[in-house]
Amino acid sequence: RLHAHLDRLQDVIAIMADAVISRVAATASYVALGYLLQRVGAVKRDDGRVMLRFVVQVTLPALLLHTLTHSGPLFGPGTPLVFMIAVLASAIVTGGSYLLYRRRPSYERGLLVGCATGVNLGTFAYPFLEAVFGPEGLMLAALYDIPNALIVFGIASAIFATEERNTRMEAKERSGKHDDGGVYEGEWTGMDAQGNQYKQGVGVYTYPSGASYEGQWNNNVKEGYGVYKWAKGGSYAGEWKRGTFNGLGLRFLRSGKFKSGRFEEGEFVEAMDMERSDGAASKAADAAKEARKAAEKSRGVQETNAQAAARIIAKTLTFPPMVALILAAVATSGGAGATAPGVSALPEAIVSLIAPLAAANRPLVLVTLGVLFQPLLPRLQMRVVANFLATKYSLSLVAAAAATAFVPPSFGAIRFILAAIVLMPVPSVCVQYAAEHDADAVLAGCLANYSQVASLIFLCALGAFSASPDPSAARWLMPACLLGAAGAVAGLGFLADRALAPVKMVFRGKVPGGSKEQAAELTKKLKKIEISKPEPGEEGNGGAGPTVASAAGIGIGRRRASSADGREGWTGRIA
Repeated sequence: RLHAHLDRLQDVIAIMADAVISRVAATASYVALGYLLQRVGAVKRDDGRVMLRFVVQVTLPALLLHTLTHSGPLFGPGTPLVFMIAVLASAIVTGGSYLLYRRRPSYERGLLVGCATGVNLGTFAYPFLEAVFGPEGLMLAALYDIPNALIVFGIASAIFATEERNTRMEAKERSGKHDDGGVYEGEWTGMDAQGNQYKQGVGVYTYPSGASYEGQWNNNVKEGYGVYKWAKGGSYAGEWKRGTFNGLGLRFLRSGKFKSGRFEEGEFVEAMDMERSDGAASKAADAAKEARKAAEKSRGVQETNAQAAARIIAKTLTFPPMVALILAAVATSGGAGATAPGVSALPEAIVSLIAPLAAANRPLVLVTLGVLFQPLLPRLQMRVVANFLATKYSLSLVAAAAATAFVPPSFGAIRFILAAIVLMPVPSVCVQYAAEHDADAVLAGCLANYSQVASLIFLCALGAFSASPDPSAARWLMPACLLGAAGAVAGLGFLADRALAPVKMVFRGKVPGGSKEQAAELTKKLKKIEISKPEPGEEGNGGAGPTVASAAGIGIGRRRASSADGREGWTGRIA
């Protein structure tokens, strides 16, 4: 009897494997095509972001509207249970991810927690679930996808938007006030991959001494036209390059005199008529005026939490996939929806318009993910991917255990279908969220792709076990197995994190001769060196700038320098 049971199980697994392999091959071919196009240069990653925007804004809403209005009688006695399981599973995975990533920087926390919120059903899971579990799996997935879509297009979008706002506030607080006490108010760049922002456009920088600069900035450097005012009086209005006076300008002294002409690296090098430099001074005055306006706007217009919440809610409700869900709900409500599968609740003209777009969604999104795919990531990013996958799937297995605990074994394959749905990959739309909210879209694409591979592994395993379910099995057996798998995944994640962790390197400096006494003596000699500003006309070191005598055999050279605010300074050099 045991041999007969094993033979039957092998036959079922072979049939299932053939169906799954064909689906996997079709899916992998689209992703491979997109990656090949990107590798040969036919399509760039920036093109992939444009393609993804088209998917999210056009084809995905068409797919949702088309599917939900053709679904037939989706709602039944088990609908509340499925909805509850969807909400519970998302709460476990999202809440657990936030607890684990709460100490990460906002830009990274938003990406990781947002990608862990909800699952990808509409653009990935439907064909695989149908291949493994048949029409029952597809219908249950469509029912589960209703609250899941609200979670993905509502909560996940809000997480990305909220963490982007937090990142911007943190970046401004961090870079707006400098360590020396200076404060910048004005315009900024977007965030880079590390969540940093830079002075860009126009703005006002006030130094601790009371001096100020009002004008144009480029990548954290004074560049263009601007006005610098010294704390004790006097000002410069004109052209700036590389953070100091460069070009035509007017330098007003405290005595009431002025210098009109050309400046180079903060030095007045050529006198000119005031008419020659007046144009640059006027442009500088205009730039200073715009900078003061930007500073005032930065100070006066601070978004409150209520305003931010209203903005995020409005953006979520106007997001095209969410609009499609709302329209589908309206179209199928009150008995006006479809009464049988294949019958649409929409007018024929609308159906003929959205049907081709809905059909194009799946291949287009897979090709797009291939274009954005970057299989060979830097070591630290691979560590982030491995950590995320271990976190997502260990928490998802816990959520699947909780979900199956509500369903008795007598329901047969339904328990396995629900577990498989909970273990589906990162929503593809998260790549678009990352691009829209200044997060790492390439990393988000890698998370989506690698999670698809992991989900297929779990799907095949669950499909194999569901081939011959035992209705008499203990109710706790399947949840216990899923919890055990969660522990195993967490352990693998810990090992991967240790393997990919940066190698700690200890540098031990060596002094010529290797003597500690010599090192101590050299330190004492360095401390005795004093650098003072030389007298005018002092020269030395072959024209390299003023120098002082060497101390205890250590040559010290100094050169004149101009700081970013135009003030002169002196720098030391060990020869």
